[in-house]
This record gives sequence, C-alpha cells and structure tokens, in this order.
Amino acid sequence: MDFSEIPQKHFIFLSWVTALGLLISLTEATIRIKIEKKNTNLRRDKLIKKLYPKKLA
Repeated sequence: MDFSEIPQKHFIFLSWVTALGLLISLTEATIRIKIEKKNTNLRRDKLIKKLYPKKLA
C-alpha cells in the first residue's frame, strides 16, 4: 500500500476523528466506572442497614 497517495488533509482529518473518538470512549468508560462504583456502595449500604437495623427491640 502506497501511503504517499493519501492527501495530507484527509490524514489530518482522520487523525482528529480518531482522537475525538478515543476521548469520547475514555470519558464514557470513566463515567460508567464511577456510576458502577456508586451503585455498588449504595447496594452495600442498603444490605448493611438490612442486616443491622438501628432499632433493636
């Protein structure tokens, strides 16, 4: 494959599109991890409250 035929403008455009896609992907992954961690903590707290109620008769 001869890369000298690829116009410079197309190569720069594809590089920017790739970089933007990578940024969006990393942002989405970070948000998903934070949400999953928050949900896990809430689930754990709920289970602890269920096992150890504050009012003991």
